Amino acid sequence: MTSQVHFRMDDKEKKDFEIVLSRVGLTPGEAFRIFAKKSIEAGGIPFEVSQPTPRLEKAMKSQDYVEFNDPEEGLDWLND
Repeated sequence: MTSQVHFRMDDKEKKDFEIVLSRVGLTPGEAFRIFAKKSIEAGGIPFEVSQPTPRLEKAMKSQDYVEFNDPEEGLDWLND
């Protein structure tokens, strides 16, 4: 047995969504079914859903960070 699911979305977002999906060969219905199955497997939303806090936004814009040439250099720095 199958059920129908209906929801509303902004016309422009729907068009943009359909364009993105067509590039990967999916219809909105197929994308929703994949999302639903992955949500069930994950026991929740299958990706992080969050808005950056003001503190995180400030940190992302900051130049106060250390750059490394490769992962090993970063691990060495962390372990010192």
